[in-house]
Amino acid sequence: MRNATHNTKVDEDAEELTVSYVGEKILSKAELKKMFLRVLYECLYGKLKGYNPGIDSIVPQWMNEYFKMDMTSQEIQLAHEAIQELKNSGLIVQDSTQHDNVFQILTTKGKEIVEKQQDPDIYALRLEEVIKNQDLLFQCLGPFNDGDYEHAVFKAFKFVEEAVRTRAGLSAADIGVDLMSKAFSPSGGRLIIPACALSAEQEGVHSLFRGAIAFFKNPSSHRTVNYENRLVAIQTIVVAELLLSILSTAQLKS
Repeated sequence: MRNATHNTKVDEDAEELTVSYVGEKILSKAELKKMFLRVLYECLYGKLKGYNPGIDSIVPQWMNEYFKMDMTSQEIQLAHEAIQELKNSGLIVQDSTQHDNVFQILTTKGKEIVEKQQDPDIYALRLEEVIKNQDLLFQCLGPFNDGDYEHAVFKAFKFVEEAVRTRAGLSAADIGVDLMSKAFSPSGGRLIIPACALSAEQEGVHSLFRGAIAFFKNPSSHRTVNYENRLVAIQTIVVAELLLSILSTAQLKS
């Protein structure tokens, strides 16, 4: 049998990651990360418990056995690169009971990713590598790194709200979507975006800011919002950064 595309699924009885084999396709680094994590998990907790959990045994011997394949030399090299990235992401660490660093264990997050069939590359995404507005990053990096994505998103859009209030010279009593209207409404708002050539475009900016505050900030003010997906949290904070970029061009109406 030759190699796998990582067409993953969960067997509801065995709760195991499976792969389908297609032609001569070389496994990608992303696929190899998932496969390595699964085999390490099985060595520590599951069907392969008692097997040597050293990296040099897992790659390629136990991966070949578990996934019923025969890794190429190129895939073995890629697997070692994948393992290094898993270390850098904090998903595996050296086993403190062993002196040799070939013995790795899953961190709490690494174990969770395997059990929930999550993508390790999503967890590896760093907010500071995406968000360039340092003031915004200061507001939300702490809760984001703690895994409190709801609070990180809330703080990002609270920061947007405060920035709009300051730019428009409005008072602390002006909040939420009403604040956005007082700032950006084409008919009575205090701010204008120079890039808007038509009143309809200014209305688009008005709607964009109102919608963002209504959808991303206000719900967390009133109820718990479940942001389990790290990627969605990053994408949402990117929207906040875009709004701040637009706001930076705003001018007070004469």
